Amino acid sequence: MEKKRYLYIDILNCMAIFAVLVQHTAQIAHQGNPNEQITIIGNILQTIFLPAVGIFFMNSGAMLLDYRYRQSTKEFFKKRFLRVVVPFLIWSVFYYWYSYHYYAFPGIFHRNVFSLRDFIQSFVDDKINSLFWFFFSIIQLYLATPVFAVLAKKYKDILAYVVVVGVACGIVVPYIAALKGVNLSSGNINVPLLNSSWITYYVMGYLIKEDYLSDKIQMTIIALGTLNLGIDILNNIFVNKIVYFNNLGTMFYTFGLYILIKRLTNHARSERVTKFFAVLSSASLGIYVLHPLFIQLFDWYLFHVTPKVWDSYFEVLQNPIHIYVYPFVLYLVMAPIVLLIKKFKLMKYILP
Repeated sequence: MEKKRYLYIDILNCMAIFAVLVQHTAQIAHQGNPNEQITIIGNILQTIFLPAVGIFFMNSGAMLLDYRYRQSTKEFFKKRFLRVVVPFLIWSVFYYWYSYHYYAFPGIFHRNVFSLRDFIQSFVDDKINSLFWFFFSIIQLYLATPVFAVLAKKYKDILAYVVVVGVACGIVVPYIAALKGVNLSSGNINVPLLNSSWITYYVMGYLIKEDYLSDKIQMTIIALGTLNLGIDILNNIFVNKIVYFNNLGTMFYTFGLYILIKRLTNHARSERVTKFFAVLSSASLGIYVLHPLFIQLFDWYLFHVTPKVWDSYFEVLQNPIHIYVYPFVLYLVMAPIVLLIKKFKLMKYILP
């Protein structure tokens, strides 16, 4: 039984990978003087496009938590291994080699040592391409999927409980703790449930797909998400000086955006549009893997600099072309290239 395609999921996949490109070309947000206008603009862009990875996890949960209706658990893991684990290992080896000879930013750790031991340690520490943290997280979610898939089949209320606990631990508790000056990152309270919220996104994506939430709850989440985004942007403008605006996270914003896109596309019937986004969406993970190389290629071609000479490269990070134009050009250039590469049968095991 083949997986049904959902237009809203394909659109969200395309939006999410574009958002990743915006985040990684607006890195001045993390490198510049926080009080300078260009840094504030960078932070606003980061805030607007921050839901990217959360959307990826929600899409994965939406499409995978009901896998038992289509395939065995053995087949599920086989497909995940070939689609994600194998490319992850191959590209980790490639980026390890690349980082010994060349520079790229963001994500790539340049190194002066090249050995098997260093590769293993760097891989375990996520210090080859730090953007690959996504793979570590999604693989962990895959390992948990058979358990949650049982709940998805018969006990959706328990999945809703998981989301409620995730919201409490991912938003409410950290926010109150920060207001009171309590550090949750140390001590026995720093357990996986409090330390990671990705399972919340994963499960929420499935519940939204299944229309588990009432219209009233959906509209409430959209309203909270809009408020979340507005407060976060104001927080950027005021450079985190309003204490009550800090530490809100983006969970409600991500959930609200996700629900909004689903509702807006519920009645779309154009077969041409559906097919277009289905094809374009299939390039997303390949773009994620390759985009640091293309950013560096564009930087060298347009500005003749690499991160090796940081002072010069820092000027590039502030350039409007790098911040505002790159994401569009990267997407327009990379999507056709990835789709072309994926036409070769062997490449589906290399470029996901």
